[in-house]
Amino acid sequence: MNRTKLSWTVANIEKMHKDKKVLSFDHQIQRKSEIWSNAQKSLLIHSMLANYPVPNIYVLREDSEQVDEKKKPIFNYYVMDGKQRLTSTLSYIWGDFPLDDNIPDITVEDTEYQIAGKYFCDLEEPVQYEIRRYKFEIIAFEDCSNREIEEIFFRLNNSTALTKSQIAKAKIGVELAGMVNQMLGSRFFTTSCNFTGAQLKASDDQRCLLQGMMLLDTNYVANFELKDFSENSILEYSESIRENYSDRQSNMLKSAIEYLTDAFPEKNKQLRKINIPILMYLADVAMDAEIKPMLFRQWFEFFTNEDELFEDYKMFCSTGSTKYEKIMGRLGIMTKSFCLHHEIEIPEELKDTVSTVEEKVALIKEEREKESSLEAGPMLEEKDGGDAPDAGSAGQEEEADEPLQEGQPLLEQGEPESKEQGEISAVQKCADAPMEQEDTPEIQKEITGYCEDEPEPPKTGEGDSPVDAEG
Repeated sequence: MNRTKLSWTVANIEKMHKDKKVLSFDHQIQRKSEIWSNAQKSLLIHSMLANYPVPNIYVLREDSEQVDEKKKPIFNYYVMDGKQRLTSTLSYIWGDFPLDDNIPDITVEDTEYQIAGKYFCDLEEPVQYEIRRYKFEIIAFEDCSNREIEEIFFRLNNSTALTKSQIAKAKIGVELAGMVNQMLGSRFFTTSCNFTGAQLKASDDQRCLLQGMMLLDTNYVANFELKDFSENSILEYSESIRENYSDRQSNMLKSAIEYLTDAFPEKNKQLRKINIPILMYLADVAMDAEIKPMLFRQWFEFFTNEDELFEDYKMFCSTGSTKYEKIMGRLGIMTKSFCLHHEIEIPEELKDTVSTVEEKVALIKEEREKESSLEAGPMLEEKDGGDAPDAGSAGQEEEADEPLQEGQPLLEQGEPESKEQGEISAVQKCADAPMEQEDTPEIQKEITGYCEDEPEPPKTGEGDSPVDAEG
C-alpha cells in the first residue's frame, strides 16, 4: 500500500469528473452519504473563501493502463472520504443552489464581498475565481489489497458510527459489494419499494437485500442454517459469503430482482421492508412455476387487500419480527396464499413450513377465543345476576339521559354520576392512557395496519459535515 499527497483545484476536480471521467464519487464499499443541508453546503463554501480549515479528501488511485496524448499514464480515482465536500462544491458552481442567507461576507484581496443568498453566477468575478482556484488537499492510496481498502474505510469512519448493515456491506468484500450496489440500484429497490427517507439513511434497503439472500440460501446452499434476521446474523452471514458466493447464487439473486422489477414497474405502498425478503424467495418459486411477473403482482395486491390469509400473516409481523419463528410464519402464510391463488402445488421444501405455520395459527386463534370467552364471562354474570333494583324504583321505567342544558353544572372531576358512568370513565381512562413503547413503535403501523420492528436510529454524528470526516 502506497500513500501520496496531492493538491487539486476545484477547476481540476470538475474537469476530472465531468470531462475526463477519471474521478468517481461512489466506490463500491462506500456507504450512502447523507445529503447535506443548504446551510452545511454554504458553510463549506464560506470556509473555502475565508481560509478556514477543510478536512482532507481521501481517494483510491488505480492505474487504468491507458495513456493521454502526452504519453503519461491515466489514473482512475475513487473517493473514499470527502464525497459531500466535493459534490457540494461542484453543485454550487453548476448553479444548483444559492448560499444561505445567513452566510457572512468575505474578503478577497482587501475587498469585502457580500455572498449571502447568491448563486455562483451572481458572485463577483474575483469571488468566482477564488472558488475555482481553491485547492483541496488529497491523500491518495494505491496498490491496495481488498483487505487494506476495507481497513482504510473503517479507519476513516472511526469517528462516525457505522450501522451493522453498513459494516456488513464492507465485510462481504469489494467484489460482492459491487454486486450489492447493482441490485440496490435496480428500479425495484429505487422506485418500487416503499422505503422512507429515514429507512434509506439507516440502509434498510441493503438490510432487506441481505435478508433475502439469506432466505434464498436456505434453499440453494447445503448446510446453510438460517438463525434469524438480526443485525448480528446479517453481519455473520456477510463474513461467511466473502469470496464464497457462487455464480449460481449470484445468477439466482439477479434473476429474482429482475423478476420483481418487471412485476412492480411502479411504486407499491405494500412493498415494505418486512415483505421484501419473502417476496425475493417467492420470486424464485414463481419463476420455477413459469408464472408471469404481472400475475405475481396481481396476486400480491390480492393478498394484501382481499385475502383472508393476510390477517393470519399479521400475526407474524409484530414485535420480534426478525426472529426465526416470525420469519417462517410470514413465509408459510405467503407461500400458502401464493400457491392457492395460482392453483399450484406447494414446493416440496416448503410443505413442512406451511404445515407447521397452519398449526401455529390454529393454536393462536384457539387461545384468543379462550381469552375472549374468559373476558366475556364476568360481564354476562353481572348482567344476569346483578343487584336488584331498589324497592322504590320497581316498575318504573329507567330515565333516559338528557343532554346537558345551558347553565347546568358539570360533574366534579373524579365523581361519576353513577356506577355505569364510573365504569365508562375507567374504560375511557384506559383508552386514553399511553400504550407501552414496546407495543407501539411509531412506524409499526402504516397502510396495511400491521406492525413490524424498526431498526435502531443512526447515532448522532453520522454523515459528513464541513469539519468532520464522512463516509
